[in-house]
Amino acid sequence: MVRAVPPPRPSPVSGGGRIRRRALGAGLAAAWVARPALAQGAVLRAAHTNAIGEVQDEGLRFMDKRLREITAGRLGLQIFPNGQLGNELPMIEGVALGTIDLAVPSHAAFANFVKEYQLLDMPFLIRDYAHLAKVAGSPAIAQLAQAAQGRGFRVLGLYSSGVRHLMTRGPVNGMEDLKGRKIRTQQNPVHVAAFNAFGANATPLAYGELYSALQVGVVDGAEAAYTNYVAQKFYEVAKHWTTVGWLSLTAPVVLSERKYQSLAPELRNALVQAGEESAVFERQFVVDSEAKLIEQVKAQGVTILEPEKAPFLQAARPLYDRFLTSAADKARLQSIQEVA
Repeated sequence: MVRAVPPPRPSPVSGGGRIRRRALGAGLAAAWVARPALAQGAVLRAAHTNAIGEVQDEGLRFMDKRLREITAGRLGLQIFPNGQLGNELPMIEGVALGTIDLAVPSHAAFANFVKEYQLLDMPFLIRDYAHLAKVAGSPAIAQLAQAAQGRGFRVLGLYSSGVRHLMTRGPVNGMEDLKGRKIRTQQNPVHVAAFNAFGANATPLAYGELYSALQVGVVDGAEAAYTNYVAQKFYEVAKHWTTVGWLSLTAPVVLSERKYQSLAPELRNALVQAGEESAVFERQFVVDSEAKLIEQVKAQGVTILEPEKAPFLQAARPLYDRFLTSAADKARLQSIQEVA
């Protein structure tokens, strides 16, 4: 797999994690390319930041295939991978502005627009992939989608971006080894708070800048999943892998509500069906791929470390009360925790 060329930096996060929504620049407009024609139908511009063949890309390809099957070719996707239409925050802005039809951002980025998705940022909330599969169809996730709809986003499904661990330039045998180390996190207040609680110096950084930042030592490491660790060849610049499993990162499939409402009812139904089917496919694809990815990591001579998780769990507990303050947040948290 060829490592993707770093995409442009996302727009900054302003105070309180809220985004200053502004028109996307000429660079985004220039990224619009000719759309493949569909007879008496439409093509939706779909953006994500994964490499071609990575999990989100495979999920959207499945969705495109199903849409064309269900609608007899009336509706499909034109997929822009590798952050071609911008990093995650500009992608979501593009959906809000109508310059992008559909995007697959991480829930961590999406929480800057729909705060309720912050629930999914709680460390160690999702226990494993089997738990995620059940949580994805739960009332709590349906409530998050309803909150998104009230802000102009139609959520069609919930993808997995894998369980997150640590990749570092030097070994991390336990939480004590993180003290003072600069660890890249997503531009998300919970992620920053979590790694500061773990003793690190949390360093928010655009994903497209991460490889070079690791290469030259701007950061000492980053949290990541097996999927992007292998696909982006981060093992070339971060040869130590520590299996913390601090977060199960998810990615909502987000469509502009205006675009959704502009479509004929049968096409809306097809979108809902294909979106959910693709989410089921994509989550299983992540599970099926991980064993092979672990072997690929080992083949690269990476040092794999398995620290004691109890200190990480203890350090993370205060974040629940700090960030989930409303009665609704607490009720959804309990609902997810009780999913067997």
